[in-house]
This record gives sequence, structure tokens and C-alpha cells, in this order.
Amino acid sequence: MIVLPDRNLLAGALGRAGIDIEPDAVPGAHYRALRAFDRAGASNPTYVRAFVSELGVPPERTDEAAVTLAELSDRRRSGVVLWSELTRGALATIAALQRVGFAVAIVTNSDGHAEQNLADSGVRDVPVVDSVVVGFEKPDTHIFEAALAVAGATATETVHVGDTLAADVAGARAAGITPIHLDPLRACRARDHRHIRSLPGLWQHIHRPPLGRNDE
Repeated sequence: MIVLPDRNLLAGALGRAGIDIEPDAVPGAHYRALRAFDRAGASNPTYVRAFVSELGVPPERTDEAAVTLAELSDRRRSGVVLWSELTRGALATIAALQRVGFAVAIVTNSDGHAEQNLADSGVRDVPVVDSVVVGFEKPDTHIFEAALAVAGATATETVHVGDTLAADVAGARAAGITPIHLDPLRACRARDHRHIRSLPGLWQHIHRPPLGRNDE
């Protein structure tokens, strides 16, 4: 949710494999893939396959594109951090929250290297709760409890912002935390949780005035 696949890294890697995509299509494809993933329920496709399909990769090249994406996602193998393109408003929103005294923590299903990867992307001085490090991944409530401990907060005074229903909204709710769904495409019509289109839109849900332009 804080970072997206870097559009230029991904387009370059696929292009070298002979698969052309439009770099600017990457963010939208990511969010559409998440919606397909959430809607599929028990029959979920993998995120990677849904993502490359949403990028417009021909069906006959889906497997090849999925392998390329998986290899690019492995920092030790590729030498780059694919998930490094910051979500719009991420740094400004985090800084503004911290300035007025809110505790901020990042909860991520990752590979054990999330803290370093995020630091390389410019996200520093924010506690990172990495699923591999703590031994639980979203939607397991234990990872949210670990985040609450790091932040020194209680569930009832906390909101969790995430871009998936299955992992973020359901997981936060199960932990007693108010979920806020980051849904830039306005694709979710559920009325049982809150929605924002961009991270600056968070201000309308936390009962403090924004410190800058609200891009919601």
C-alpha cells in the first residue's frame, strides 16, 4: 500500500523479454488485480497472474511474464527493488501524521527485507512490521497486534489503511482496528468499511485538520 511496483523497472524487464507494456498502466493494473484477487474468494488466482493479465499481457505469454515479475521481485537475484514506487502522498502523509503526534507503523506481508527496501525508497523513521520477521502475515490478527505493540497504541484508537479486502480490511477488523480501504479506482462498493482514494484522504477519518492539501 505504501509502495507499488516501479513502472519503469517492470516495463524494462518485460520489454527485454519481448513483452511490451505501457509503464503508466502499472498502478491501475495493480489495483484492478487486487480487486480481482479479492472478488475471487476461495478460488483466488495468484496476484502475479492477475496483475500481468491486467497489464494487457497476451494470455499465451502470461506464464513468461509471471516468471519475469517473480525474478524481478527477488532483490538478491535482480539487484533492484521492484516494490519501490511510493504511493501518491505517502511521505507527506506520514510526515504530517507524525508532526501532530500520531504514531505510524507499516504492516506488510513481505520477505523479511521490507524495512531496508522501504528505507531505500525514502520511507525512514517509521517502524516496519514485516510478516517474515514477526512470523505472521495479514490477515492473521497477530501481525496487527505486533504493530499495536510497536506503536504503543490500542486497537480502538487505531486505524489501518490497506488496499486489499481479504488481508487488510478483514484482518484489521478481526483485530478490533478500524479498517480504511485505499481504493484509488473507486471499485469497492461495500458499505461496511471506510474508503479513501489517496493517502491524504485519511485526514477526514482521524478527526484532525489536514496540514496541507487534501487530495481525496
